[in-house]
Amino acid sequence: MLAGKGVPAALLMSATAAAMQLEANHDRDMLEIVGRLNAGIHSVSDGERYVTLLLAEIDARKRTLHYVNCGHNPALLFRAKKDTLTRLNSACPPIGISAEEICETASANLSVGDVLVFYTDGVTEAQNQLGEEFGMERLSAAVRRGSSLSAEALMNDIFSSAADFCGAAGFNDDVTILVVKCDFDDSATPSS
Repeated sequence: MLAGKGVPAALLMSATAAAMQLEANHDRDMLEIVGRLNAGIHSVSDGERYVTLLLAEIDARKRTLHYVNCGHNPALLFRAKKDTLTRLNSACPPIGISAEEICETASANLSVGDVLVFYTDGVTEAQNQLGEEFGMERLSAAVRRGSSLSAEALMNDIFSSAADFCGAAGFNDDVTILVVKCDFDDSATPSS
């Protein structure tokens, strides 16, 4: 989630995170959750503040990923068997901008060895002393290079790569990285 910088943004993000936790405990329909969160945020911000949000649900039995990306950084899906990297781009505007959220879910089939990487813009917008950003190209290279690592090791490798890139400049924004490795039992077949 992203709500900007500063105290007002931190408060909005904190409130959104709490509301999201409550929503997820009561309803599994991502579009309904997004709709209610959007209405709540819009009612208190009148479109002046917004939150980017990426909701994802993995069904390990069916080996599928369903997600809603509301203006957030695209998650990365590395397909091990095909050696391809796909961006799970935004299909929806950030929540809180308008009273009505026009949104849709997207999905992807998953296979053994696939890797999902979710991250905040603190990773890609991390800058070195020359003002160059770590960016998508370096992030993508780190994911490809470390795709055979454990989820925790890959997360640490991505963080270390960005931190090394920044050097003494350090991070100027929050950095969050979540890595999911699809280690399904390959002998089982996905159900329909």
